[in-house]
Amino acid sequence: MLKIKAWSVVFFLAIAACSIFFFQSFVASAKTVDTIADIPTPKVEKPSLILTPAIEIFNIASCSTKDMGFSIASAKIPPGGGPMPHVHYFINEWFWTPEGGIELYSSAREYPDINHPPTQDGAGKTDLYMINMQPRQVVYSPKHHVHGFVNSTTKTLPITFVWLKDKVAPDFSFNDGGMREYFTDSGVTITDLNDLPQVTNTSRAAFVNLAPEHGINQSSYFLQYVSTISDQIPDELAKLKNDRDLRKIVQAIKAFNQGDKSVSCS
Repeated sequence: MLKIKAWSVVFFLAIAACSIFFFQSFVASAKTVDTIADIPTPKVEKPSLILTPAIEIFNIASCSTKDMGFSIASAKIPPGGGPMPHVHYFINEWFWTPEGGIELYSSAREYPDINHPPTQDGAGKTDLYMINMQPRQVVYSPKHHVHGFVNSTTKTLPITFVWLKDKVAPDFSFNDGGMREYFTDSGVTITDLNDLPQVTNTSRAAFVNLAPEHGINQSSYFLQYVSTISDQIPDELAKLKNDRDLRKIVQAIKAFNQGDKSVSCS
């Protein structure tokens, strides 16, 4: 049985308190829900299992083709798990929830300068919009948007993350825009899924402090980047999609799993 650390419970309560403060309930948006039947996982020889400081249990792999690099994590999120609001500058991301249940939040406003984070003293805080993820729903989150999520249910939920290297990203060892290195450097290696390691204060601090060198601004508390929360998703946010690149990623993973040597995954 997955063990939930005390600090994640505190995180969950903080999110719940913010939710009550800003609005009475989360209502599913009337916007169209985009779904996909499956996002496969690369069948690598030695899977990398990581517990992130945000209490995310990752099975993560990285892949490269001649024209793109990406990492993908098949993850389990215990109750209360999930990262505080943050912004990516080197990657574009997809979230896929096989069972739904995850509460995803994102900004419509963009923050294109990593040196000017979305703080009161920086580029200014942002409004976040909540998406109550449905079964098999896929949501695209391009660089420069503040986002994060929480599992506010009472059961562990699956989610798949895909991080596609952006053309502005510098070189990292896994050719994925720095995400694999970030989670490896700040997280804890899992050797037994039934006996999860402890996330330390040092690991939590690294999650924030190492973020900029991996193209991320990561908040250390929920309201650091956030001014308001709403479930009324604006059209410009609801319309964000990148089906073409996601199809290429899924095709690359399937090709690798079928033995295609033009795709490398590890």
